[in-house]
Amino acid sequence: MKMKGLLKETIKKMPVMKNFFQKNAEMQEKIQWLMEKNQILSNEKIDLRLKIKKMEHKKITVVFVCHRPSVWESLRSVYEELAEDDSFFVHIVAIPNKKELPDVGFFHEEYESEGAEEFWKKYECINGYDYTTREWFDIRSLKPDYVFFQQPYNITRGPLYKSWVVSEYAKICYVAYANNFIGGGILEETSPKDFMQNVFEYYTQNEIDDQLVRNVLDKDGNHFTRTKITGFPRYDNLEQYEGCVSSTWKTASQDNFFRVLWTPRWCVNEGTCSFFEYKDKLVDFFSENRDFEFVFRPHPQAFLNWNRTGEFPEKKARDYLRKYQMSENMSVDQKAEYFKTIFSSDCLISDMSSFIADYFMTGKPVVYCHKKDMFNELSRKMSEGFYWIRSWKELKETLVMLQSGEDPLREKRMELLRELNMRPENGSAAKKIKARILEDAGK
Repeated sequence: MKMKGLLKETIKKMPVMKNFFQKNAEMQEKIQWLMEKNQILSNEKIDLRLKIKKMEHKKITVVFVCHRPSVWESLRSVYEELAEDDSFFVHIVAIPNKKELPDVGFFHEEYESEGAEEFWKKYECINGYDYTTREWFDIRSLKPDYVFFQQPYNITRGPLYKSWVVSEYAKICYVAYANNFIGGGILEETSPKDFMQNVFEYYTQNEIDDQLVRNVLDKDGNHFTRTKITGFPRYDNLEQYEGCVSSTWKTASQDNFFRVLWTPRWCVNEGTCSFFEYKDKLVDFFSENRDFEFVFRPHPQAFLNWNRTGEFPEKKARDYLRKYQMSENMSVDQKAEYFKTIFSSDCLISDMSSFIADYFMTGKPVVYCHKKDMFNELSRKMSEGFYWIRSWKELKETLVMLQSGEDPLREKRMELLRELNMRPENGSAAKKIKARILEDAGK
Protein backbone atom coordinates (compact mmCIF):
# COMPACT_ATOMS: atom_id res chain seq x y z
CA MET A 1 0.00 0.00 0.00
CA LYS A 2 2.88 2.35 0.88
CA MET A 3 4.61 1.44 -2.41
CA LYS A 4 1.43 2.32 -4.32
CA GLY A 5 1.23 5.72 -2.64
CA LEU A 6 4.93 6.37 -3.30
CA LEU A 7 4.51 5.48 -6.99
CA LYS A 8 1.50 7.77 -7.28
CA GLU A 9 3.42 10.68 -5.74
CA THR A 10 6.40 10.04 -8.05
CA ILE A 11 4.12 10.09 -11.13
CA LYS A 12 2.53 13.34 -9.94
CA LYS A 13 5.99 14.99 -9.86
CA MET A 14 6.77 14.14 -13.51
CA PRO A 15 6.53 17.39 -15.60
CA VAL A 16 3.83 16.18 -18.03
CA MET A 17 1.78 14.43 -15.34
CA LYS A 18 2.20 17.35 -12.94
CA ASN A 19 0.59 19.63 -15.53
CA PHE A 20 -2.20 17.08 -16.09
CA PHE A 21 -2.99 16.75 -12.38
CA GLN A 22 -2.96 20.52 -11.96
CA LYS A 23 -5.41 21.04 -14.85
CA ASN A 24 -7.60 18.23 -13.54
CA ALA A 25 -7.68 19.82 -10.07
CA GLU A 26 -8.60 23.17 -11.59
CA MET A 27 -11.39 21.53 -13.61
CA GLN A 28 -12.75 19.74 -10.53
CA GLU A 29 -12.71 23.01 -8.60
CA LYS A 30 -14.62 24.74 -11.39
CA ILE A 31 -17.19 21.92 -11.54
CA GLN A 32 -17.65 22.15 -7.76
CA TRP A 33 -18.13 25.92 -8.03
CA LEU A 34 -20.75 25.50 -10.79
CA MET A 35 -22.62 22.87 -8.79
CA GLU A 36 -22.70 25.10 -5.72
CA LYS A 37 -23.87 28.01 -7.86
CA ASN A 38 -26.68 25.83 -9.21
CA GLN A 39 -27.66 24.81 -5.67
CA ILE A 40 -27.72 28.44 -4.55
CA LEU A 41 -30.01 29.34 -7.49
CA SER A 42 -32.30 26.40 -6.67
CA ASN A 43 -32.51 27.52 -3.05
CA GLU A 44 -33.30 31.06 -4.10
CA LYS A 45 -36.30 29.72 -6.07
CA ILE A 46 -37.41 27.73 -3.02
CA ASP A 47 -36.98 30.80 -0.80
CA LEU A 48 -39.22 32.80 -3.14
CA ARG A 49 -41.86 30.06 -2.95
CA LEU A 50 -41.63 30.04 0.85
CA LYS A 51 -41.98 33.83 0.96
CA ILE A 52 -45.20 33.61 -1.07
CA LYS A 53 -46.45 30.81 1.20
CA LYS A 54 -45.81 32.98 4.23
CA MET A 55 -47.72 35.90 2.72
CA GLU A 56 -50.64 33.59 1.89
CA HIS A 57 -50.50 31.87 5.32
CA LYS A 58 -49.87 28.47 3.76
CA LYS A 59 -48.17 25.56 5.50
CA ILE A 60 -44.59 24.40 5.01
CA THR A 61 -44.42 20.97 3.36
CA VAL A 62 -41.85 18.46 4.63
CA VAL A 63 -41.31 14.98 3.18
CA PHE A 64 -39.46 12.11 4.88
CA VAL A 65 -38.15 9.52 2.39
CA CYS A 66 -37.87 6.26 4.34
CA HIS A 67 -36.67 2.78 3.48
CA ARG A 68 -35.10 1.22 6.60
CA PRO A 69 -37.24 0.79 9.75
CA SER A 70 -34.21 0.01 11.94
CA VAL A 71 -32.85 3.57 11.63
CA TRP A 72 -36.19 5.39 12.02
CA GLU A 73 -35.30 6.39 15.60
CA SER A 74 -32.83 8.93 14.18
CA LEU A 75 -35.72 10.89 12.63
CA ARG A 76 -38.86 9.81 14.49
CA SER A 77 -38.90 12.64 17.03
CA VAL A 78 -38.33 15.18 14.24
CA TYR A 79 -41.29 13.78 12.28
CA GLU A 80 -43.51 13.81 15.38
CA GLU A 81 -42.48 17.36 16.32
CA LEU A 82 -43.32 18.67 12.84
CA ALA A 83 -46.51 16.61 12.47
CA GLU A 84 -47.91 18.07 15.69
CA ASP A 85 -47.31 21.64 14.55
CA ASP A 86 -50.02 23.39 12.48
CA SER A 87 -47.31 25.20 10.53
CA PHE A 88 -46.50 22.01 8.58
CA PHE A 89 -47.84 19.46 6.15
CA VAL A 90 -45.75 16.31 6.77
CA HIS A 91 -45.59 13.20 4.55
CA ILE A 92 -43.68 9.91 4.68
CA VAL A 93 -42.83 8.23 1.39
CA ALA A 94 -41.80 4.59 1.87
CA ILE A 95 -39.45 3.20 -0.78
CA PRO A 96 -37.38 0.05 -1.39
CA ASN A 97 -33.61 0.10 -1.82
CA LYS A 98 -31.20 -1.71 -4.07
CA LYS A 99 -29.40 -4.63 -2.49
CA GLU A 100 -25.72 -5.15 -3.17
CA LEU A 101 -25.61 -8.29 -5.29
CA PRO A 102 -22.72 -10.70 -6.00
CA ASP A 103 -20.74 -9.79 -9.15
CA VAL A 104 -22.85 -6.74 -10.07
CA GLY A 105 -22.81 -4.78 -6.79
CA PHE A 106 -25.31 -1.91 -7.16
CA PHE A 107 -25.21 -1.80 -10.95
CA HIS A 108 -28.73 -3.09 -11.50
CA GLU A 109 -32.31 -1.85 -11.21
CA GLU A 110 -33.75 -4.49 -8.88
CA TYR A 111 -35.28 -3.08 -5.70
CA GLU A 112 -36.25 -4.91 -2.52
CA SER A 113 -38.26 -3.64 0.43
CA GLU A 114 -36.99 -3.89 4.00
CA GLY A 115 -40.59 -3.84 5.20
CA ALA A 116 -40.87 -0.07 4.76
CA GLU A 117 -44.41 -0.03 3.37
CA GLU A 118 -45.74 -2.12 6.24
CA PHE A 119 -43.74 -0.38 8.97
CA TRP A 120 -44.80 3.18 7.99
CA LYS A 121 -48.36 2.15 7.15
CA LYS A 122 -49.43 3.37 10.60
CA TYR A 123 -48.16 6.82 9.60
CA GLU A 124 -50.38 6.72 6.47
CA CYS A 125 -47.30 6.67 4.27
CA ILE A 126 -47.28 6.99 0.51
CA ASN A 127 -45.78 3.95 -1.20
CA GLY A 128 -43.03 5.28 -3.43
CA TYR A 129 -42.64 2.28 -5.74
CA ASP A 130 -45.06 0.11 -7.69
CA TYR A 131 -43.57 -3.39 -7.77
CA THR A 132 -45.85 -4.44 -10.64
CA THR A 133 -45.31 -1.56 -13.05
CA ARG A 134 -41.81 -0.77 -11.65
CA GLU A 135 -42.73 2.91 -11.57
CA TRP A 136 -41.66 5.43 -8.94
CA PHE A 137 -43.88 7.97 -7.21
CA ASP A 138 -42.55 11.46 -7.94
CA ILE A 139 -42.34 13.35 -4.64
CA ARG A 140 -42.25 16.58 -6.64
CA SER A 141 -46.04 16.17 -6.87
CA LEU A 142 -46.24 16.83 -3.10
CA LYS A 143 -44.56 20.21 -3.67
CA PRO A 144 -42.13 19.75 -0.76
CA ASP A 145 -40.16 22.63 0.67
CA TYR A 146 -37.84 20.40 2.74
CA VAL A 147 -36.92 16.72 2.33
CA PHE A 148 -35.24 14.38 4.83
CA PHE A 149 -33.54 11.20 3.62
CA GLN A 150 -32.72 8.43 6.10
CA GLN A 151 -29.37 7.63 4.51
CA PRO A 152 -27.02 9.48 2.13
CA TYR A 153 -26.49 6.76 -0.50
CA ASN A 154 -27.69 7.87 -3.94
CA ILE A 155 -26.43 4.64 -5.48
CA THR A 156 -29.12 2.61 -3.69
CA ARG A 157 -32.09 4.81 -4.67
CA GLY A 158 -34.27 5.06 -7.78
CA PRO A 159 -33.72 7.82 -10.36
CA LEU A 160 -36.35 10.26 -9.00
CA TYR A 161 -34.85 10.03 -5.50
CA LYS A 162 -31.27 11.05 -6.28
CA SER A 163 -30.23 14.05 -4.20
CA TRP A 164 -29.31 16.18 -7.22
CA VAL A 165 -32.84 15.69 -8.61
CA VAL A 166 -34.66 16.45 -5.36
CA SER A 167 -32.49 19.45 -4.47
CA GLU A 168 -33.70 21.21 -7.61
CA TYR A 169 -37.12 21.75 -6.01
CA ALA A 170 -36.68 21.16 -2.24
CA LYS A 171 -34.07 21.84 0.42
CA ILE A 172 -32.49 18.63 1.66
CA CYS A 173 -32.01 18.39 5.43
CA TYR A 174 -29.94 15.62 6.96
CA VAL A 175 -29.62 13.86 10.31
CA ALA A 176 -27.02 11.07 10.47
CA TYR A 177 -28.62 7.62 10.59
CA ALA A 178 -26.04 6.42 13.11
CA ASN A 179 -23.90 8.05 15.76
CA ASN A 180 -20.60 9.38 14.42
CA PHE A 181 -18.61 6.83 16.40
CA ILE A 182 -16.12 5.22 14.01
CA GLY A 183 -12.95 6.88 12.72
CA GLY A 184 -10.58 5.58 10.06
CA GLY A 185 -12.38 7.19 7.13
CA ILE A 186 -15.85 5.80 7.95
CA LEU A 187 -17.33 9.31 8.24
CA GLU A 188 -16.09 10.03 4.71
CA GLU A 189 -17.87 6.87 3.53
CA THR A 190 -21.08 7.78 5.34
CA SER A 191 -20.93 11.38 4.07
CA PRO A 192 -20.49 10.78 0.31
CA LYS A 193 -19.71 13.88 -1.69
CA ASP A 194 -22.35 13.23 -4.35
CA PHE A 195 -25.06 13.49 -1.68
CA MET A 196 -23.58 16.04 0.71
CA GLN A 197 -23.04 18.64 -2.01
CA ASN A 198 -26.85 18.81 -2.33
CA VAL A 199 -27.58 19.02 1.41
CA PHE A 200 -28.84 22.39 2.61
CA GLU A 201 -28.32 21.77 6.34
CA TYR A 202 -26.72 18.93 8.31
CA TYR A 203 -27.78 18.66 11.97
CA THR A 204 -24.94 17.53 14.24
CA GLN A 205 -24.81 16.15 17.77
CA ASN A 206 -22.28 18.27 19.64
CA GLU A 207 -19.18 20.40 19.07
CA ILE A 208 -16.87 17.42 18.47
CA ASP A 209 -19.31 15.84 15.99
CA ASP A 210 -19.86 19.17 14.22
CA GLN A 211 -16.13 19.71 13.72
CA LEU A 212 -15.64 16.16 12.40
CA VAL A 213 -18.44 16.69 9.84
CA ARG A 214 -17.14 20.13 8.87
CA ASN A 215 -13.67 18.64 8.28
CA VAL A 216 -15.13 16.19 5.74
CA LEU A 217 -17.17 18.88 3.99
CA ASP A 218 -14.16 21.22 3.82
CA LYS A 219 -11.96 18.41 2.50
CA ASP A 220 -14.47 17.87 -0.34
CA GLY A 221 -14.53 21.60 -1.10
CA ASN A 222 -18.17 21.80 0.00
CA HIS A 223 -18.89 25.43 0.96
CA PHE A 224 -22.65 25.11 0.38
CA THR A 225 -23.78 22.74 3.15
CA ARG A 226 -24.39 24.34 6.54
CA THR A 227 -24.03 22.47 9.81
CA LYS A 228 -25.94 23.20 12.99
CA ILE A 229 -25.48 21.65 16.43
CA THR A 230 -28.90 20.46 17.60
CA GLY A 231 -28.22 17.21 19.45
CA PHE A 232 -29.05 13.76 18.07
CA PRO A 233 -32.83 13.23 17.72
CA ARG A 234 -32.38 9.51 18.35
CA TYR A 235 -31.67 10.35 21.98
CA ASP A 236 -34.72 12.56 22.49
CA ASN A 237 -36.99 11.34 25.28
CA LEU A 238 -34.89 8.33 26.31
CA GLU A 239 -36.44 8.52 29.76
CA GLN A 240 -39.53 6.76 28.39
CA TYR A 241 -37.50 3.54 28.22
CA GLU A 242 -36.23 3.60 31.80
CA GLY A 243 -37.37 0.45 33.64
CA CYS A 244 -39.16 -0.95 30.59
CA VAL A 245 -39.60 -4.65 29.72
CA SER A 246 -38.84 -5.97 26.23
CA SER A 247 -40.43 -9.04 24.67
CA THR A 248 -37.10 -9.68 22.91
CA TRP A 249 -35.89 -11.46 26.05
CA LYS A 250 -37.29 -14.98 26.40
CA THR A 251 -37.14 -14.55 30.19
CA ALA A 252 -38.64 -11.04 30.18
CA SER A 253 -41.10 -11.84 32.97
CA GLN A 254 -38.35 -13.08 35.30
CA ASP A 255 -35.79 -11.07 37.29
CA ASN A 256 -33.08 -13.62 38.13
CA PHE A 257 -31.23 -13.47 34.79
CA PHE A 258 -28.22 -11.40 33.74
CA ARG A 259 -29.12 -10.15 30.25
CA VAL A 260 -26.36 -9.70 27.67
CA LEU A 261 -26.76 -8.05 24.26
CA TRP A 262 -24.29 -8.64 21.39
CA THR A 263 -23.90 -6.36 18.35
CA PRO A 264 -20.80 -7.26 16.29
CA ARG A 265 -19.56 -5.26 13.28
CA TRP A 266 -21.20 -6.34 10.01
CA CYS A 267 -18.10 -6.47 7.75
CA VAL A 268 -14.64 -7.93 8.28
CA ASN A 269 -12.62 -6.05 5.64
CA GLU A 270 -11.97 -3.13 8.04
CA GLY A 271 -10.22 -5.47 10.50
CA THR A 272 -12.50 -4.63 13.46
CA CYS A 273 -15.19 -7.35 13.30
CA SER A 274 -14.94 -10.04 16.02
CA PHE A 275 -18.04 -12.03 15.00
CA PHE A 276 -16.21 -15.05 13.64
CA GLU A 277 -13.83 -15.23 16.64
CA TYR A 278 -16.60 -15.37 19.24
CA LYS A 279 -19.80 -16.59 17.55
CA ASP A 280 -19.46 -20.25 18.60
CA LYS A 281 -17.75 -19.60 21.94
CA LEU A 282 -20.59 -17.29 23.02
CA VAL A 283 -23.27 -19.82 22.05
CA ASP A 284 -21.45 -22.56 23.99
CA PHE A 285 -20.94 -20.32 27.03
CA PHE A 286 -24.57 -19.22 27.31
CA SER A 287 -25.83 -22.74 26.60
CA GLU A 288 -23.90 -23.91 29.65
CA ASN A 289 -24.73 -20.90 31.86
CA ARG A 290 -28.51 -20.73 32.18
CA ASP A 291 -28.48 -17.87 34.68
CA PHE A 292 -27.59 -15.58 31.76
CA GLU A 293 -29.83 -14.60 28.86
CA PHE A 294 -28.19 -13.74 25.56
CA VAL A 295 -29.56 -11.74 22.61
CA PHE A 296 -27.67 -11.44 19.33
CA ARG A 297 -28.68 -8.38 17.30
CA PRO A 298 -27.09 -8.54 13.83
CA HIS A 299 -26.73 -5.48 11.64
CA PRO A 300 -29.35 -5.49 8.82
CA GLN A 301 -26.56 -5.96 6.26
CA ALA A 302 -24.52 -8.54 8.18
CA PHE A 303 -25.77 -11.84 6.79
CA LEU A 304 -26.31 -10.38 3.31
CA ASN A 305 -22.70 -9.21 3.31
CA TRP A 306 -21.21 -12.41 4.74
CA ASN A 307 -23.18 -14.49 2.24
CA ARG A 308 -22.04 -12.29 -0.65
CA THR A 309 -18.38 -12.56 0.38
CA GLY A 310 -18.64 -16.31 1.05
CA GLU A 311 -17.56 -15.87 4.67
CA PHE A 312 -20.86 -17.21 5.99
CA PRO A 313 -22.97 -18.93 3.27
CA GLU A 314 -26.75 -19.08 3.70
CA LYS A 315 -26.90 -22.72 4.83
CA LYS A 316 -24.23 -22.27 7.51
CA ALA A 317 -25.91 -19.07 8.68
CA ARG A 318 -29.30 -20.84 8.93
CA ASP A 319 -27.75 -23.67 10.95
CA TYR A 320 -26.10 -21.16 13.26
CA LEU A 321 -29.28 -19.13 13.82
CA ARG A 322 -31.24 -22.33 14.51
CA LYS A 323 -29.20 -22.75 17.70
CA TYR A 324 -30.76 -19.54 19.00
CA GLN A 325 -34.26 -20.65 18.01
CA MET A 326 -33.87 -23.95 19.86
CA SER A 327 -32.41 -22.36 23.00
CA GLU A 328 -34.32 -21.39 26.14
CA ASN A 329 -32.04 -18.46 27.00
CA MET A 330 -30.72 -17.21 23.63
CA SER A 331 -32.46 -15.36 20.82
CA VAL A 332 -31.86 -13.19 17.74
CA ASP A 333 -33.28 -9.67 17.68
CA GLN A 334 -34.22 -8.26 14.27
CA LYS A 335 -36.88 -5.81 15.40
CA ALA A 336 -36.80 -2.28 14.04
CA GLU A 337 -37.10 -0.74 17.52
CA TYR A 338 -34.35 -1.60 19.99
CA PHE A 339 -34.25 0.93 22.84
CA LYS A 340 -36.58 -1.23 24.97
CA THR A 341 -34.16 -4.10 24.48
CA ILE A 342 -31.04 -2.15 25.44
CA PHE A 343 -32.64 -0.46 28.46
CA SER A 344 -33.86 -3.84 29.77
CA SER A 345 -30.42 -5.46 29.30
CA ASP A 346 -27.54 -5.58 31.80
CA CYS A 347 -24.53 -5.19 29.51
CA LEU A 348 -23.42 -4.99 25.88
CA ILE A 349 -20.73 -6.94 24.01
CA SER A 350 -19.61 -5.18 20.83
CA ASP A 351 -16.65 -4.32 18.67
CA MET A 352 -16.26 -1.22 16.50
CA SER A 353 -19.95 -0.42 16.07
CA SER A 354 -21.89 2.84 16.30
CA PHE A 355 -24.46 0.86 18.30
CA ILE A 356 -22.10 1.29 21.26
CA ALA A 357 -22.88 5.02 21.34
CA ASP A 358 -26.61 4.27 21.58
CA TYR A 359 -25.99 1.78 24.36
CA PHE A 360 -23.73 4.22 26.19
CA MET A 361 -26.81 6.41 26.77
CA THR A 362 -28.14 3.77 29.22
CA GLY A 363 -25.11 4.17 31.49
CA LYS A 364 -24.74 0.37 31.55
CA PRO A 365 -21.47 -1.58 31.02
CA VAL A 366 -19.96 -1.90 27.54
CA VAL A 367 -17.61 -4.83 26.88
CA TYR A 368 -15.53 -3.75 23.91
CA CYS A 369 -13.80 -6.46 21.81
CA HIS A 370 -10.69 -4.68 20.56
CA LYS A 371 -8.92 -5.64 17.35
CA LYS A 372 -7.92 -2.41 15.63
CA ASP A 373 -8.03 1.25 16.68
CA MET A 374 -10.62 3.08 14.58
CA PHE A 375 -11.80 5.60 17.15
CA ASN A 376 -12.37 9.26 16.39
CA GLU A 377 -12.18 12.11 18.92
CA LEU A 378 -15.69 11.44 20.23
CA SER A 379 -15.52 7.65 20.55
CA ARG A 380 -11.98 7.67 21.95
CA LYS A 381 -13.20 9.75 24.85
CA MET A 382 -16.21 7.46 25.29
CA SER A 383 -13.96 4.39 25.26
CA GLU A 384 -12.46 5.43 28.61
CA GLY A 385 -15.63 3.95 30.12
CA PHE A 386 -15.45 0.59 28.25
CA TYR A 387 -14.14 -2.78 29.45
CA TRP A 388 -11.52 -3.56 26.78
CA ILE A 389 -10.99 -7.26 26.01
CA ARG A 390 -8.65 -8.92 23.51
CA SER A 391 -9.32 -12.64 23.99
CA TRP A 392 -12.07 -15.10 24.80
CA LYS A 393 -10.57 -15.62 28.27
CA GLU A 394 -10.85 -11.88 29.04
CA LEU A 395 -14.38 -11.73 27.62
CA LYS A 396 -15.59 -14.62 29.72
CA GLU A 397 -13.96 -13.26 32.89
CA THR A 398 -15.51 -9.82 32.32
CA LEU A 399 -19.00 -11.28 31.88
CA VAL A 400 -18.65 -13.29 35.11
CA MET A 401 -17.38 -10.20 36.95
CA LEU A 402 -20.28 -8.02 35.79
CA GLN A 403 -22.83 -10.71 36.60
CA SER A 404 -21.45 -10.83 40.16
CA GLY A 405 -22.32 -7.13 40.57
CA GLU A 406 -18.80 -5.70 40.20
CA ASP A 407 -18.71 -2.71 37.85
CA PRO A 408 -15.62 -0.59 38.60
CA LEU A 409 -16.14 1.71 35.60
CA ARG A 410 -19.68 2.76 36.46
CA GLU A 411 -18.78 6.19 37.87
CA LYS A 412 -16.48 6.87 34.92
CA ARG A 413 -19.35 6.25 32.48
CA MET A 414 -21.63 8.62 34.39
CA GLU A 415 -18.90 11.28 34.36
CA LEU A 416 -18.39 10.88 30.58
CA LEU A 417 -22.12 11.14 29.89
CA ARG A 418 -22.17 14.49 31.66
CA GLU A 419 -18.93 15.70 30.07
CA LEU A 420 -19.88 14.81 26.47
CA ASN A 421 -23.40 16.25 26.81
CA MET A 422 -24.78 13.50 24.57
CA ARG A 423 -28.29 13.11 25.94
CA PRO A 424 -30.81 15.83 24.96
CA GLU A 425 -33.61 16.70 27.36
CA ASN A 426 -37.33 16.90 26.56
CA GLY A 427 -37.03 16.18 22.86
CA SER A 428 -34.74 19.17 22.46
CA ALA A 429 -32.97 17.98 19.28
CA ALA A 430 -36.25 17.73 17.35
CA LYS A 431 -37.40 21.09 18.72
CA LYS A 432 -34.15 22.74 17.62
CA ILE A 433 -34.41 21.25 14.13
CA LYS A 434 -38.00 22.47 13.82
CA ALA A 435 -36.89 25.92 14.95
CA ARG A 436 -34.18 25.94 12.27
CA ILE A 437 -36.70 25.07 9.55
CA LEU A 438 -39.16 27.70 10.75
CA GLU A 439 -36.38 30.28 10.87
CA ASP A 440 -35.23 29.45 7.35
CA ALA A 441 -38.76 29.35 5.94
CA GLY A 442 -39.62 32.68 7.57
CA LYS A 443 -36.54 34.62 6.58
